[in-house]
Amino acid sequence: MASNSEIGQIAASAAVDKKAGRVSLMDVHGLTDMCDTVLICSADNEKQSAAIADAIDERCRKVSGVKPYVVEGKEVGNWILMDYGSLIVHIFLTAARDYYALDSLWPQARSIPVEGA
Repeated sequence: MASNSEIGQIAASAAVDKKAGRVSLMDVHGLTDMCDTVLICSADNEKQSAAIADAIDERCRKVSGVKPYVVEGKEVGNWILMDYGSLIVHIFLTAARDYYALDSLWPQARSIPVEGA
């Protein structure tokens, strides 16, 4: 089974392949109790946000055998949350991402480089 960081990289790579914007992968271990890794990315429209979510789901299942415990917001598409337990994925429309500014919640988090982002 893949490590938390590897699952995050797999998800981030899938997001990049679907042209997600501002892809941010953060190690939040010890900073929050809800997960160890957070992936935040942006989409230009609801169709793209759903495509990013589908690509992340498919790639994580195929490569690491991991599937999300829950996916919320896919019907609307302005903020999709995918909960993998140790990894939380947030896919925002750009305006929603700017409004909620989740990136600023963990200023001490270690940024994990994402190839292609």
